Amino acid sequence: MIVALTAAILTVLFIIVVLTLRQRSNYPPGPFPWPFIGNMIYFKKLSKKLGGQHFAFLELSKQYNSDIISLRLGAGDTIVVSDNKLIQEILSKKEFDGRPWNEFIKLRNMGMKSGITMNDGQDWKELRSWSVRALKNCGFAKREMMQLLLDELTLILDRLKDGGIQHIQTIIAPTVINVLWTLITGKRLSEDQRLQHFLDLMNRRSQIFDMSGGILSTFPWLRFLLPEKSGYRILVTLNNELKSLLMETINEHKQRYVKGKEEDFIDAFLQEMFTQKERGDKNSVFSDNNLIVTLIDLFIAGTRTTTATLEILFLQMANHQDVQRKLHEEIDVVIGPNRLPNLDDRVKMPFTEAVLMETQRMWLVTPVIGPRRVLDDTTLGGYTIPKNVTVLMNIHHNNMSRELFPEPEQFKPERHLNENGTYRMDENVILFGKGKRRCPGEALARSALFLLFVGVMQKYSLLPVPGEKSIKAEFTSGLIISPKPYNMLIVPR
Repeated sequence: MIVALTAAILTVLFIIVVLTLRQRSNYPPGPFPWPFIGNMIYFKKLSKKLGGQHFAFLELSKQYNSDIISLRLGAGDTIVVSDNKLIQEILSKKEFDGRPWNEFIKLRNMGMKSGITMNDGQDWKELRSWSVRALKNCGFAKREMMQLLLDELTLILDRLKDGGIQHIQTIIAPTVINVLWTLITGKRLSEDQRLQHFLDLMNRRSQIFDMSGGILSTFPWLRFLLPEKSGYRILVTLNNELKSLLMETINEHKQRYVKGKEEDFIDAFLQEMFTQKERGDKNSVFSDNNLIVTLIDLFIAGTRTTTATLEILFLQMANHQDVQRKLHEEIDVVIGPNRLPNLDDRVKMPFTEAVLMETQRMWLVTPVIGPRRVLDDTTLGGYTIPKNVTVLMNIHHNNMSRELFPEPEQFKPERHLNENGTYRMDENVILFGKGKRRCPGEALARSALFLLFVGVMQKYSLLPVPGEKSIKAEFTSGLIISPKPYNMLIVPR
């Protein structure tokens, strides 16, 4: 009996192996995907050893001498692309516009295939297009947003006024989320324990999961056996608390809604929702589910990425005093010591723009972007890519390419300036994606980075703590990379 059972298991495994190898004809190279476990365990170990998912992808690209590699990191196949031209192709071709629907994404979306981030199809196109327009109407990339950011900057400067050795991350963390929340809901999310609790949850979430969905995508049953270590409990807790806050906010808007007096994103959505209901449209994208998940998308997108980028910017200024001196000189000439910066200053501050670009090129907080789902059988780089394969893009590898950026490991803002000293937007640097899935919060992120970074640097010099030559740059990895907590000496200018 045991012999027969063993023979049957081996036969099944042999068939799986044969079918797998047959399916991989003209498929990108990569480690053999073992039945049931794929490459997840091996890849996790490699990522931990090298310090991040993006470094592991880079190592595998070197091993297989290919800018396209294949892995099994969940229930289905995944390909990872590092080449600049191929990434540009993915970002522009409709065949790569889909999103996978794995266990992590199901949990993240509260089981609803809705919203503008982890969704696809015609409904997604309509909702995303409308959301981008609505965000602009609510103040994105407008004077209203700049004023909200300057109000937050004033609070930051007030907390920093005494200088000294401080932990700057805790001071800037609530800033962007408060601006985003005001534009979306019409009111500021006060800095109480609830906000700090959300920030802590989001931070833990970003460290446990990665763009492949983490271990839950491969072994979804682990949520029952290891709810804490698998990250399941964090997602459920975050979902429940976030949904409670959002529903409370949505219901408040419904109770006070007056047609023609829309003041924020939720009001604009409700206007569309009520209008469609009056017309009898039962298949409208303007539903409670789409509103909740879209708000979650915006909340998640605006919570950590911009804050983490600011943390890296301030750290690098402390570690590169020569760059900081040039930055101070430009700020003093263009803005002076008295008034706050504004967005009109950007065109007159090419070195500042170059610092922002170079910092993000080297330490992009989203070094791997995606995931994309292939909508139809297609080809990429000469390989056959089947329908429903998941695609990840190693932006770190692209932004650190020696072919595109000579001496890529050197921090040289000047590489983004022309011979006459004007700022040169380098299309080879990918920061916010491109195409139909370009980050909808780009306008807020770019504005926040400029105003908050320049506003702090205008008033202060940043230094390592006394006795140290530099701040040790250590990073957490996961959905985003961010600096581990650090202290710096803040000196009023």
